[in-house]
This record gives sequence, structure tokens and C-alpha cells, in this order.
Amino acid sequence: MSNEREYYQVKITLNDIKPAIWRRVLVPSGITFHKFHKVIQAAFDWQDYHLFSFQFPDFLIKEPDMEFQLHEDERHPKRTKIDTVFNQHKTFIYEYDFGDSWQHKVVVEKIVIVDEEKHTPICIDGAKNRPPEDVGGPDGYEEFRKVISDPTHEDYNFMLLWAEKDTGGRKFDPNYFYLNEINRKLNRIKC
Repeated sequence: MSNEREYYQVKITLNDIKPAIWRRVLVPSGITFHKFHKVIQAAFDWQDYHLFSFQFPDFLIKEPDMEFQLHEDERHPKRTKIDTVFNQHKTFIYEYDFGDSWQHKVVVEKIVIVDEEKHTPICIDGAKNRPPEDVGGPDGYEEFRKVISDPTHEDYNFMLLWAEKDTGGRKFDPNYFYLNEINRKLNRIKC
């Protein structure tokens, strides 16, 4: 019995950050945008405690607000599958944390056939560590990097200690990218 399945190869790049922070991920077909959100969270090691949306030219995919129903141009992520949308839109924006406004450019590169028993997402490449949660968006991250690159800065130790909430106690390194660690996180997402 074959375990072959179509996967989408997508490249996800965090906007407004230089050098680029990005991931190339194989995503199983047939999943919802809610599951795709979980894939992006794991691939970047975000903590998943902020709101998110997928932005397309003529509609949004987002969680409904408790007080308001979805508008005509909004779709629910648990009810919208990636396949139909990916066939129509090869590039779109995923936004995480509307305060810091982390916008990720998503590019659907191609469809590949993967023979994989568990049908989990797979990161095949990437670069750089994502910014700490709640650092203040791209401008805040730039300031954070400036502080942690100067051991004589008065906030150097404070900022590194503060960032440990995201690193599990490891010293924050903007260049850190460990493919096996990301794939361990992605392996928990069953598709």
C-alpha cells in the first residue's frame, strides 16, 4: 500500500526584515487554513497566542470575532481548505499578531508527491531565527538586535534575559536555524 500524497511546496518569508527570515515547507494537500496556520506557527516557532489572518486580494481568512460574525468577504479558517485557494492564489500574506503585525509573504511554489507514512508537514530549508514575541514588530526587532549585538549596552543583559521566554533558556541568536528542531515541531501536526 502506497503512502504517496500530494504536498504543496511553499516558501514563507517574514516581511520587512533584512537579512530575510524564511522557511520552505512541504504542506500536505487537503488541510484547512487553520491547520496551515499551525504549520506556519511551528515552522517559525511562534508561540501561537495572537490572532492571525490570511490576506488575499478579494477576501480574508480569519477566526471570527466573539462579538461579530464573519463578513461577506471573510472565510473561516477551519472551514476553508488550502487546495482551492492555492490553485487560484500563488502569493498571499499571512499576518500574525495584529499588534506587532508580523506579515509573512507566502508563495505556493509547486506540487510534489511525497511518500510519507504519517502525512505531516516537512521543512526542507530556511534561514534565521524569528523575532521574539511582543518585541514591537520589525522596528522593535531592529532595535532589539542592535541592543543584543552590543554587550556594553545598558539593556544588553535585560533584553537577552527577556528573550529567553522564546528560546527555552537558550541565548537568543538571530542567525539560529536548526532544521531538525523545526521538523520535530512540525511532526506533531497530523494532517
